[in-house]
Amino acid sequence: MVDVTEQRELSFPDFDAVLEEVDRLASGEVRTVGNHTFGEILNHLAISHDVSAGRLQAPSPPLLVKLLMPLIRRTVIHAKPLKPGFKLPASGESFFWPAGDFETSSSVARFKESVEYYRTNGPLAKHPFFGKLTSAECDQLQCRHAALHLGFVHPA
Repeated sequence: MVDVTEQRELSFPDFDAVLEEVDRLASGEVRTVGNHTFGEILNHLAISHDVSAGRLQAPSPPLLVKLLMPLIRRTVIHAKPLKPGFKLPASGESFFWPAGDFETSSSVARFKESVEYYRTNGPLAKHPFFGKLTSAECDQLQCRHAALHLGFVHPA
């Protein structure tokens, strides 16, 4: 279970602000609350960018999720803040949160590279989970997703 009592509430207007926070956190010691390390969080966010840009293909979600996600997309994109605790199906969990040792400096580099790929190639016209989104909506979704997960990382 995720411990949200110490989660920082963050908000990022754009990718530059996300990258600035990642650099700030990576420049010193950090501690995380919740279930994942800083490196795992950065890898998860990189995978999310790559899926949104069509660089990676995620496993197909269950039918119920496919039907519900487009209906709740406006809430997910515009509600403040995103709440932790969304449980992925097992195939999605292993894809978006793969097991492994994700060292911080290599995860920072992987994350930055995924952001650059996303910026250069843009999001897919149809998001794999949320359906048709504008480029601005997809950017906002990515920034809100980063704010959710980076909220579990604290400077030590």
